[in-house]
Amino acid sequence: MKALYLDTVSELFSRKVFLLFAVITGLLLLIVWATWEIRADMSSQSGISAGEDISRVLEPWVARAFSNIMSIFIFLAVLASAGLLPRALERGRVEFLLSKPVSRTQLLFGKLISIWLAYGAVVFGSALVVYGVTAAVHGVFDVRIFLMFGVYAVDFLVWVSIISLAGVVSGSASWAVMAAFVLWLAQWLLSFRELIKQLTSGQYLKYILDALYYVSPKTDELGDLAVSLAVGRPVESWLPFWSALIFAGVMMYLSAWVFRRRDF
Repeated sequence: MKALYLDTVSELFSRKVFLLFAVITGLLLLIVWATWEIRADMSSQSGISAGEDISRVLEPWVARAFSNIMSIFIFLAVLASAGLLPRALERGRVEFLLSKPVSRTQLLFGKLISIWLAYGAVVFGSALVVYGVTAAVHGVFDVRIFLMFGVYAVDFLVWVSIISLAGVVSGSASWAVMAAFVLWLAQWLLSFRELIKQLTSGQYLKYILDALYYVSPKTDELGDLAVSLAVGRPVESWLPFWSALIFAGVMMYLSAWVFRRRDF
């Protein structure tokens, strides 16, 4: 496991992925610094002199903006890591890995978890820097933001499991990215399921839409759940969280099942 993790970290640095995150983080920090004027304008227009009151007004906005930033970072990490597993399955490299005294399942899960940890560290490290500066500029620090980190860790695991399964099945980074895009598109379409159900009279279509909704990981709703936790609002439903965990587990199991049966 340690060797696979170090190999993944080495690939991360050799491909200069950290530079991409550093540049985007720097741009976001400039934007955050520029928004100091918003706080000043709110204070002058509302006549409120106490910074704590302004911070309370800004907290929901900051939480929502930070949720979007986390989604962007995860999207970039998925694109950057989509080719790692297919590359590990190339001839020559996969034979070397399979020569080790470990099972195929251990190798696959080791690589998958290594991707999740290594690229997750870049994602959450960058996000933590952005939030730290935002908290310093606007005085909105709240320890509950780490609950958002936990939710997005599950969100990232879902996408890593998807590109891993697609990578094992196809052996192609392009197909792995395509699989992630298709799932994202399907989830977006399912967000309109109630409207579609109202516009159609077909019962079978309604049953299919409901079944697809409950089977899907619902990563969009994870963002809403994360924001609710970050600002202390009651969570309406934990279904998105548990369904995402179950979905990731099923994807990982299928990846191992396919990997054990492939002939190298």
